[in-house]
Amino acid sequence: MSLIHNHDFKWYLVRDNFLTPEECESQIQHINDKVDKDEFVWGSLHNCKNVETEDKNVLNKIWKIAKLSNQLVFKFDIDSIQHSCIKLYPIENFKDINSRLGAGTLFHSDYAAGDGKVVNTTTKMSCVIFLNDEFEGGGLQIWNDKIDAKKGRIIIFPSFAAHRVLEFDKKDRYTMITFIKGNTFK
Repeated sequence: MSLIHNHDFKWYLVRDNFLTPEECESQIQHINDKVDKDEFVWGSLHNCKNVETEDKNVLNKIWKIAKLSNQLVFKFDIDSIQHSCIKLYPIENFKDINSRLGAGTLFHSDYAAGDGKVVNTTTKMSCVIFLNDEFEGGGLQIWNDKIDAKKGRIIIFPSFAAHRVLEFDKKDRYTMITFIKGNTFK
């Protein structure tokens, strides 16, 4: 039997200016409106506030780049967006978690979180879009690589890759997180 190798695989892809400044501001306004009304999807998981993404145009853009990235690099069996949300990491909450855990959040993966969770074994790819960059720090670390936060930047990576939010200061941090799903790995 001959094994099929993926020589194009990368641990992550980065594209700057994926969302326009106006699209980023619209998403930030959406979460701020929900925060004002106390309407959250996951409450305050990992000391952040989460609301579902409702902008169909942005979701379509994410799905298109996820499909292209998958076709060229990851080659997973994917079929749709599993979940997409906007995350607000309030600076005061992040400082609180840092004082308890040390600098930055702990490494984690978005794969196989278990029954009743948003992500599971059908979660194949994770997409992070920075909606603002007025804070200091706050990038994303995937394995040993640190990727700076930049407004409008998208990072796409396999959901099983160990990653974490890097410590940040000065301002609240807004991101959009999207999970791409497909049949579980064979």
